[in-house]
Amino acid sequence: MTVRICPDTVNAIRDRVNARGLRRTARDIGVSPSTLARALAGGGTSERTAAVLRRVPARVRTSNDFEQIPAVRPPRPRDTATSWSIPKIRSAIEAQMRGQFAEPKRMAEAMRRDDAIYVARSNRVLPVQVVASELHAHDSARGASVARRAIESVQAPRTVLAGIYGTLVDHDVAIGYVEHEPNASGTRVDMRLTEWPLEHVRWNNADETLETQTRDGVVMPITHGDGRWIVFRRFAFMPWREMACLLPAAFVWAAHAEGVSDWQSSSRAHGLAKIIGELSEGHDLTDANGDVTDVAQKFYDMLEQLVEGDSAVAIRPAGSKTDFLANGSNAWQVFSENIVSREKAAARIYLGTDAILGSMGGAPGIDIAQLFGLASTKFQSDFNAIHAGLATGLYEPWTAINEGDTRYAPSMRFLLPDPDRDGKRAELALNRERLTKGIADMRAQGLAVTQETVDRMAADYGVEPAPQLAAIAPAA
Repeated sequence: MTVRICPDTVNAIRDRVNARGLRRTARDIGVSPSTLARALAGGGTSERTAAVLRRVPARVRTSNDFEQIPAVRPPRPRDTATSWSIPKIRSAIEAQMRGQFAEPKRMAEAMRRDDAIYVARSNRVLPVQVVASELHAHDSARGASVARRAIESVQAPRTVLAGIYGTLVDHDVAIGYVEHEPNASGTRVDMRLTEWPLEHVRWNNADETLETQTRDGVVMPITHGDGRWIVFRRFAFMPWREMACLLPAAFVWAAHAEGVSDWQSSSRAHGLAKIIGELSEGHDLTDANGDVTDVAQKFYDMLEQLVEGDSAVAIRPAGSKTDFLANGSNAWQVFSENIVSREKAAARIYLGTDAILGSMGGAPGIDIAQLFGLASTKFQSDFNAIHAGLATGLYEPWTAINEGDTRYAPSMRFLLPDPDRDGKRAELALNRERLTKGIADMRAQGLAVTQETVDRMAADYGVEPAPQLAAIAPAA
């Protein structure tokens, strides 16, 4: 028999995994990494394992858990390559799978110059800049007070979140770095979220940790939630191997670019006719020295001017011949189909759908509501990863340092549109109508209708709150 772990326990274990890594946490708890990963992903586990996992408490971190880590700066940005061959693309994909992000990050930047990738990726990333958010306070008077101070003291700019969001979409992992600065009175430590360039990050397989190089040349580990570092991810162990859009999109990008190039070459071949000339007998192409004769050169110049459109008419030597060769092949249709299929493939990778609305040229475009309706699971997964990273890596450390512990830490909530909202409203209206008709039918048959009866019927129909019966005035 398999059972599932309650969300509070899963969150407590996930916090430990984010701080120490999957394997270390599994070793500490006494279960296998695969079992722990399955439990975190919402899968079932045995009753015995569930009992072990339930004993993992949600630890309240205090200010003593956060040492004063000196601020560091990332190395300077590297140049982006402008030419990518198939072997080089394969090399970047293999580096991504190993957790070496310098080459994949450069390739992701180059891919955004392709129109198919640009459109699909933009539609996936832009919602983070337009979806409303609010800072949700702990359910207590002190929690509300802490949240008000956090609004003034903690900064997570949308422009920074957009960069982190885009990196998360491309590589399925993104790194945030928190800058600290005491306020003017010295009574509070303000925090500001920045994005650490992923190109300087790599996975240390021996220590099973992410690490980075600083501008001073020092290599240091990245520890999520230590007050400085935040690791945004959807999976606990090696997430960059799981849902990174870069992995399937890289060859889509190559195929789309090659298709456009081949189509251009084919269009030129179809648009320009070729002319072959033949001089009349008695006229040689070259003289005794091997140089082109004057007659041959003039004939060649005349043919070239005709092909290029510089001359509308021409005179050819008597007895000479000209043959026009035109490309009548329909192979250009292959390039067209390939380009369209790659554009749809890019949309499916980034959006979960090809997102084609209407006919070409007349489509109304893709707005955020339609996107959420088509691929809501992808967006929910993205925002859940951002929410979890900010909660355990930014707001909890800020609360521990400034308020003593993390019990009253607020959390950032994104107000995602509900794609099923209209359907739920229609269903609720129908259920209310059925409830009202049921009550009316009971009364028409002379049956007793009490408030208890109405409450029970409302629960059966899913109507909440239940309607209240009006008091009946006594007869005069």
